[in-house]
Amino acid sequence: MPYDFLSDLLVIEVAQFGPDSLGGYLADLGARVIKVEPPVTGDPLRYSGPLGAGGADGFSYMHLRWNRGKESLELDLQSEEGCAAFRTLAQKADVVIEGMRAGVLDRLGLGFEDLRRDNPRLVFCSISGMGRSGPYKTMASHGWSFDAIGGIGQPAGDAIGKYDGQQSAPVGMHAMGLHGALGVVAAVHGARRTSEGALIEIAAVESAAHWLPDVLEPLLNPEATVSRPGYLDAKGRMRFWARMDNYRARDGKLIFLQSLTDKSWQALLKAIERPDLQAIYDREPQNGMEDSEVAAALTAIFATRDRADWLERFAEVNAAAVPVNSLAEVVTDPHIVARGNTYDVALPDGPSLTLMGSPIRIEGQTFSAALAPTLGQHSESIRAEFGLE
Repeated sequence: MPYDFLSDLLVIEVAQFGPDSLGGYLADLGARVIKVEPPVTGDPLRYSGPLGAGGADGFSYMHLRWNRGKESLELDLQSEEGCAAFRTLAQKADVVIEGMRAGVLDRLGLGFEDLRRDNPRLVFCSISGMGRSGPYKTMASHGWSFDAIGGIGQPAGDAIGKYDGQQSAPVGMHAMGLHGALGVVAAVHGARRTSEGALIEIAAVESAAHWLPDVLEPLLNPEATVSRPGYLDAKGRMRFWARMDNYRARDGKLIFLQSLTDKSWQALLKAIERPDLQAIYDREPQNGMEDSEVAAALTAIFATRDRADWLERFAEVNAAAVPVNSLAEVVTDPHIVARGNTYDVALPDGPSLTLMGSPIRIEGQTFSAALAPTLGQHSESIRAEFGLE
């Protein structure tokens, strides 16, 4: 079962692609999320991407994640009947999510001002790529574009988002749902206290831009920003960077060393049996090359044993070092496995799938979720329940 904290929350969602995640987070926490979809086409996320679950024509894993636990209602919002049915749902809802280009529901007469007349406590969340205002508001946007504008998607190698051969996540696309869920829960709490709803706006490009406060805020305050003496070396690296870096073991696998504190550094020196390395940091005068010398020594030392051997040694003395997992290693990592990060769900006419659960842990509750719905799967029951035409 999903968690039950939001089990009294009714959410009506009109969303596609990344904005689906907002309703997904609410559903994971127990909210009832009715996903309103256009007939025939539905949400394109269902079959997006190169992989299908259970077959080439199977659901995408993004759909299985972000639309799990939701109900699907086919509704033609281009028709008077569809709009009337949507208003009926919104009258009883706590939350309406507009997860399209901002202003779509306004143009249909289903925006916040239209719906609040019949439901003053309604929380309306518009979640989009660019937001409801500004020169980019009508621009189409997806995935990596949010990070590009937000300054955190600088190309590395042949394409944006590439990092050492691994798939890195577009921050804005994933952060927008988290920011939206936080805003919605806060607004619902406020609405229940004051009987006044709210219009919340989330723009993925801003979710990306807000991700790096130590970078953007100094640029906003150049006259007030002063460098701390001795914190960075001549190349702009943090002092003791050699104690916070990646090292390759004999078998080619990487270990991330995080021995920044003196306690963890001394534990590492014990594990590698090289207490003499401390002398590099203790000598006088300092010449700024200490970390480069330590890094060279550690590179040679780590190359003498396989990663598993090193990690076992580090665990014995509580030295701070972890494996740099490949994506395939993540799902078999003993820590990830031991903490129960997965649950099983069966496809209607296919195999059972093992999917990643929620990273939110609630004492006494175990997370699982109903399979993401087929298009219109719950249309009949929802229409009967709410008396829709």
